[in-house]
Formats: sequence, C-alpha cells, structure tokens
Amino acid sequence: MDQDGNINSEDLASASLDAAREVEREAESALSTKMSSKVRVQRFPGVMGPVVGPSLIIMGLTEVAEALAISGFMRPWIVEQIKEHLRSGGEFTNHGAAVSDDECALVSNGHVLEMQVKSEYRLASESELLNYVDTAQFANVTGHRVSARAQEKSWNLRYHEGSALIEAYDRLPRQARVILDLLNDTGREQFTEASVEVILTEHADELKTRQPPLRIFNFYRHRLVDEGHLEEVE
Repeated sequence: MDQDGNINSEDLASASLDAAREVEREAESALSTKMSSKVRVQRFPGVMGPVVGPSLIIMGLTEVAEALAISGFMRPWIVEQIKEHLRSGGEFTNHGAAVSDDECALVSNGHVLEMQVKSEYRLASESELLNYVDTAQFANVTGHRVSARAQEKSWNLRYHEGSALIEAYDRLPRQARVILDLLNDTGREQFTEASVEVILTEHADELKTRQPPLRIFNFYRHRLVDEGHLEEVE
C-alpha cells in the first residue's frame, strides 16, 4: 500500500499468492483425510418441529442407500448409483418425513410421532466415525450397540517406542502386528474398546480371519499389554 492508502500491484500479487496457497493447503488437507466406509447422517430441525432422536447418526453404506432409493423402479441399480456417489465424496440432502420409533416420541394417543426434518448424507471420515463410536450412546456401526463399558475401557498405544518394543513387535504373530499397524495408522494414541472394534471391523480383510475382529484382539490383548505395546488406562 502506498502513502495515499492505495493498494499497489505488489500487494495484490502477494495477497493473491497467499490466497492460492491457502486453497492449496485446504485441498491437500481434504485429500489426506482418511475416509471410512460408513455414512454420516446429520439431521436438522424442520418447519414442523425439532428432530426426534439423535441429530447425528452414522450408518452402513448399503443401509443408507436402500433407505434413500425409495422408488421401486430399477431399485437395485439406483441403490448402487447412490453408493457410488457417496463413495466418490458426493452428498445427498433429504427433506422427507422421518418417522421415529423412539419410545420418547410416542404421543398421548400412542401413535409414533412423525416429523419433517432435513437430513444431510455424506461419507464419514475415519476420525468422525471413531469419535462417534466413542461418545454416542448406543452407537451401532458394527452390527450391535456399543456398551458404555466398551466406551470407557481404553488403552494407550506404544508403537515402536524404542528398540526393545521394535524387537518385541518383530516377534509377534502376523495378526498381532496387523492390529498394532491398523491402530497406528489412525494417528491416534488412545483407543477405547469400541474404537478398536470399529477399526478392526473396517479392515477385517487384513486380519484374514472368519472370527469376529474383536475376538482376535482379545486373544492377543494380554500379550500386547504385557510386552508394552498397549498400556491400560486406569
């Protein structure tokens, strides 16, 4: 800016460059965000009243796609198109009526309350999924409701912290190493039992087992704690 308060060309160029760099940083951050296989459903109050039940729900991709594909005409094809759109980073907004089966939503005459709400659907990031399963009451993203105990029981990860742990890691069975690798890949340091189950369920193919992923974790858990890879949080 010159003495008269006018913006000169150098300042404009510098501001434009800063703005371009900021856009580039945001784009890089978005691309580096690790996505889950679940769908984040955010619900907002509508003109007829408040949202009944939780405002944020995370659900399975197929479950959401089938719910959105209301039309019976070419329904399987529509379901697959919806899933592909969500997988590619797309979003959906639904302004339809949502019926709640929550007992708290029953009106005095015994009928279930139906409210007009706005719902936004997009793929949840891994971080959003783990935060949800750690905090939402009765979260269900693995086929069963998460218990309060599973949200409270937790461990700190000690991944390759020193040569002794690295040597101990190298001696572990393959599945135990995969478990530690998957936990480390999240970028987190602390894990509840609920988040461990979600991570291992999301990557069950890497464990190469037909058993429930949490059962595999519990099989190795004592050894992982005893050898220092995991530290129980009191």
